[in-house]
Amino acid sequence: MNAIGKSSAIFVTLSGLFWGGWIVGSQTPEGQEAIARAYAAYEEQQTAASANLFDSTALRAIVCGDPESTEQKPCLAVVAAGRMFIVDAGSGAASSLTRRNIPMERLAAVLLTDADLPQVADLSAVYGATTHGRADALLPVYGPAETQRLVDGLNQAGGFDGASRGLQAWGPSPEPGRSVIVFEADGLIVSAFTTQEDAFQGRVGYRFDYRGRSIVVGGDGRVATASAARDADIVLQGAETQRVAQVTGEFSAAEAAANAQALNTGMMMLTGADTPLAAQTQVAEARAAGFSETTAARVGMLVELPLANSEINVRPL
Repeated sequence: MNAIGKSSAIFVTLSGLFWGGWIVGSQTPEGQEAIARAYAAYEEQQTAASANLFDSTALRAIVCGDPESTEQKPCLAVVAAGRMFIVDAGSGAASSLTRRNIPMERLAAVLLTDADLPQVADLSAVYGATTHGRADALLPVYGPAETQRLVDGLNQAGGFDGASRGLQAWGPSPEPGRSVIVFEADGLIVSAFTTQEDAFQGRVGYRFDYRGRSIVVGGDGRVATASAARDADIVLQGAETQRVAQVTGEFSAAEAAANAQALNTGMMMLTGADTPLAAQTQVAEARAAGFSETTAARVGMLVELPLANSEINVRPL
């Protein structure tokens, strides 16, 4: 059993100890001590499991964000080469990662697919969690052109200069059909790209390539149509149900599925559904369009792409 599996077992054990201890007398010193030991063991296992996420055996992604919110999109934390990148710092991004003992000091940069509120609602909190206890610290923020204005405002509100402390904006400005590398080290390449339609909307997508495995993330953009998504192991794509897409003109799950199949995508994970029913409908429509390897993103989900084989493992963290 790996460390992540052990943490689940410890949690079950902890639950049993808690309720058992409560029934037989958790108010006694002995009962309280037993519960404290169980909590300490669970905390230790969670820390070990989180540390294993950063080993060099796989490319991984964690769906983060506020599971109770229907207004904000979930964020994605991508982990490879001992580093973490957060794509879209939506509501609850920082707290959902710190609750799982994810070491925020490993965060290398925040990558924005859009500079609107749903993508940046928790950006200040992410900076605080990442730089806690450090007097002088910068956090790079990559994104579309509006990112600079956004970062300037947040730095001013926080009393940061953006040069020695605070957020530091970088605009990769990719042209449609051409990718721009924003990070490269230790076998990991992170590149930004856009499509003709997304460029008009001020949206950017990102591709992570790590020793033969790949993840493409695009928020609400049309990344499933981009050449940068070709042959990707997994594409995370915002979409709407057919009925909503007909009214709003947004990308439908069926359209995304058709494009993902044409670009030889291994799996498509749909993001941003407001309700579980909408998520189920999107997945059903994508599969009906002929792309069976479709699932819906849920906060707390771990995607793991082992370097030793071509498997795509999806499970709760």
